[in-house]
Amino acid sequence: MDDSMHNYALPRWMSVTGQPLDLELASGFQGQCLPVKSYEKLNQLGEGTYGVVYRARALETSRVVALKQVRISAEERQNGVPITALREISILRSLKHNNIINVIDVAVGEQAMDEVYMVMEYAEQVGSPMPRV
Repeated sequence: MDDSMHNYALPRWMSVTGQPLDLELASGFQGQCLPVKSYEKLNQLGEGTYGVVYRARALETSRVVALKQVRISAEERQNGVPITALREISILRSLKHNNIINVIDVAVGEQAMDEVYMVMEYAEQVGSPMPRV
């Protein structure tokens, strides 16, 4: 085998068509996202199929927010953020309405695809949830 074949690295990221992607990630995965360590988790508010929601405080501004941790399974983790999560983030960030909680930002963990959170407005819950019939 030719030694020159050992002098290159295979691209780590490939497109769905198999083409190599240069994501320019030398500075890390965060991109324009905030690090999740910018927030102090205060308590868990709830958990559902798509993630866990925490009440949190921004360390820099003391603003109380809701952090929704996007649930990413082990097999999805190898392929990136699930398309359902990307759709939800994209749609909620584009919507502006009094009856819809705003997504303020996206926060991520220190490791690639380790943790992804939607930083959302926090709305205080009043009273008990509606009874199920």
